[in-house]
Amino acid sequence: MSINPHMNFLGTIFLLLLLAASSQSAAALKLSLGDPCTVADFPGLCRGTIKGQTNVNAATDVAIRELMKRTRHARDIAKKEVKRDGKVATCLSNFNSAFDNLEKALNNIKENDGFSLNINLSAALTDYDTCSETMKGTLEINNVVYKSAGVLYQMADNCLALSTLVKQ
Repeated sequence: MSINPHMNFLGTIFLLLLLAASSQSAAALKLSLGDPCTVADFPGLCRGTIKGQTNVNAATDVAIRELMKRTRHARDIAKKEVKRDGKVATCLSNFNSAFDNLEKALNNIKENDGFSLNINLSAALTDYDTCSETMKGTLEINNVVYKSAGVLYQMADNCLALSTLVKQ
């Protein structure tokens, strides 16, 4: 009994396609079962942020509001640190800009404007990334502003992922 190498190759391809389809089906099933965080890059952080919300519009709103709360806190920390490290001034400016973009994003949800929602969340994500990149070169490894910007970036990334599910 010989094994046809072409059939073995085709069988492997079929198996890989089947696995890929079942993986996508599992994600779709989780989403249909009420877990919007399946689309997030940081699902654990997302689930902790949305606190059980299954409605994607409500989950996105809750995630943005929590991000705003944490941005406010990071802004307060940056205000205290700005005298010690001049690079923090960039972060402070970016936190203010991100907060403004998040306020706009909340209005975009109310207005069912998914296009503007994605733009404003992308802008906030860029603000957090700019802060992280600016602070990367600081001498103090455990810089609280740098760490805050990293978490805020992850939260903004999750918000952006959730926004792709928002019904228009």
